[in-house]
Amino acid sequence: MSLKNADVVFGRVEIKDRHLCVAMPQSFNACWVTSLSTAIGPMARQEIDREMTPPSSLAAKALSQVFEALGRLLRIDDVIFPEHHLLTTSLYHPEDLTEILAAGDAFARRYPDKAVVIRSLNARDHLAHIGPGCWPIRMIWIIDDIAQDCLPRRDTQRDTALLSQLNLKRQVHGKAITENTLSACVDLYRELYLSTYSKFNPDYETSYLRHLLEESVLELVTLEDSAGQVEAFCALHACGDILSVPLLGYNRRRSQAEGLYRATMLQAVQEAQTRGLRLNLSAGAAAFKRHRGAKPYMEYLLIMDGHLPYWRRWGYAMIGRVLRLMAPALERTAS
Repeated sequence: MSLKNADVVFGRVEIKDRHLCVAMPQSFNACWVTSLSTAIGPMARQEIDREMTPPSSLAAKALSQVFEALGRLLRIDDVIFPEHHLLTTSLYHPEDLTEILAAGDAFARRYPDKAVVIRSLNARDHLAHIGPGCWPIRMIWIIDDIAQDCLPRRDTQRDTALLSQLNLKRQVHGKAITENTLSACVDLYRELYLSTYSKFNPDYETSYLRHLLEESVLELVTLEDSAGQVEAFCALHACGDILSVPLLGYNRRRSQAEGLYRATMLQAVQEAQTRGLRLNLSAGAAAFKRHRGAKPYMEYLLIMDGHLPYWRRWGYAMIGRVLRLMAPALERTAS
């Protein structure tokens, strides 16, 4: 298993002279990165509570309830996700994305009753691919030039000063990570993302994260005390010219004044600077990311459903139309 809150089967589709990995969720599916109805339903309602106020929040949550129910009725979760590692942000090499978008017929032959969903297209990097078949889903934050946009910022310099006072050792882990270290990171992640934020975030099996480390999809950066105890960590996922931070966690029992979250995010900033990469900081914590030089962009799902019957295509189209009407309100949350 890969997730505790969703059953996912992985397959491969042959495209020209290579195989594309495909993630196919099963009937048990309560995670927003694998379930469209969860993303627009309970996960969206939790975000609305955090970002909006009445009366607009009440109207948005009512729409979410309606479209979640309609979506489940119209089987919007009968999908496949090409090249999806079950991370919150999917990254693509440009040539891979071109092949995926051109492979509609191959996907339709292999999975004739499944829509094809391309995740994590954004208005910064994929504008040419964003059209009527896309759902605006969330606002993400990207730093294009670490040296120019982030490092000179006062808040970044304060983060650096805080890190120097923590007396924690930085370690980078790949496929040779110990079981104790990996388990400690998973515990910190679950405490933050599942217990504190939402049970609909991906609940990773430790064995699946080890698989991603062994395949060099992820690496983990830890901050450890003198006894080797992991006090904070972030996972890094690089693809092409961009780095993302799909998982992080920190010891929430320590004082907030110590700035463990800030120190953890600084690890990603420093790694992006070292590698000469841009940094995708995903969604949330808008003020924090803006003050460190990140800019907001809409993120989309692209849905390929031309091979499906009309009643299913109508469901995707109608929900997408409403989401596009709501997009300006979503954009205002980042202002």
